[in-house]
Amino acid sequence: MMGRRVLSQLGRSIAALAVGGLLVSTGACNNSLGGFSGSVGNTPKAPPVTSYKILGAAGEPFSAVVSDGISSWQISGSVPMDVAVVNNLPPDRLVATKQSGDGGKLSIELVNGARVIDVASTTQAFGTVSVQAGKPTGVPPAANPDLRIFVSGPAGERFTALIEDNSKGFLVDDRAPALFLFDSPNGTVVGTFDQVQNFGPFEISMSLNGVVVTTASGAPHVVIKEP
Repeated sequence: MMGRRVLSQLGRSIAALAVGGLLVSTGACNNSLGGFSGSVGNTPKAPPVTSYKILGAAGEPFSAVVSDGISSWQISGSVPMDVAVVNNLPPDRLVATKQSGDGGKLSIELVNGARVIDVASTTQAFGTVSVQAGKPTGVPPAANPDLRIFVSGPAGERFTALIEDNSKGFLVDDRAPALFLFDSPNGTVVGTFDQVQNFGPFEISMSLNGVVVTTASGAPHVVIKEP
C-alpha cells in the first residue's frame, strides 16, 4: 500500500465481492450515532501498527489468510487492496495465493507506518507468497466476532478516518479500496471517514460474521456505525 496510511491503536495494540463475508449488501446508509456509548472522536489514540499492501498486476485475483497473535481472517479480492488489523496483537502474517493461472504479478508488503518490514512477490500460476512480523507459530482461530469495514470506492480515493469502539480509537490515512479487520471490538464500532481528494462518493460496507449489517455512501464526510 504505497506509504499512504497511518493506523493507530491503544491496548493490544486492517473488489465489492472482495472480502470474505462482504458478499451481498443488505444494509442501508447509516450516518446515525444513536446508541454509541463512547464519545466519537474522543477515545484515546496511539502509535502506528502493522498493515499490508496487496499490489501487482491490476485486477489480479487473490485469496489470503491474515492473522495476528489471537485471530485470523480469510479474505479474497483483486489487486490493488490495502488491509489492516485494527486492535492488532502481534505476531502478524499474511499469506496470499493467486487465483489465476497467468503470469501476472502478485506482490505483498507488510508495513508499519511508512516503514516497509517485509516484502514478497510471485508471477507463478496460482503462486503463493507470505510476509510476517515476529514469529507466528500457527494459524489462530477465526476471529469471533468478525467485524470488517470495507471502503470499496471510489477507487484511488485517499482518505483519513477514525475507527473506534467504546474504549479506543485508531487513526487511518489510506486509499481505497481498503479493508479494516477489527480484532476483539469492545462494544459498538463507529468509523468516521473524510475524503482528501473527493473523486466521488464513498462506498463503505460494515459486516459482522460474514453478513453486511450496514452501508454508507456520500462525500466528503461519512460516518458508518454498527447497528
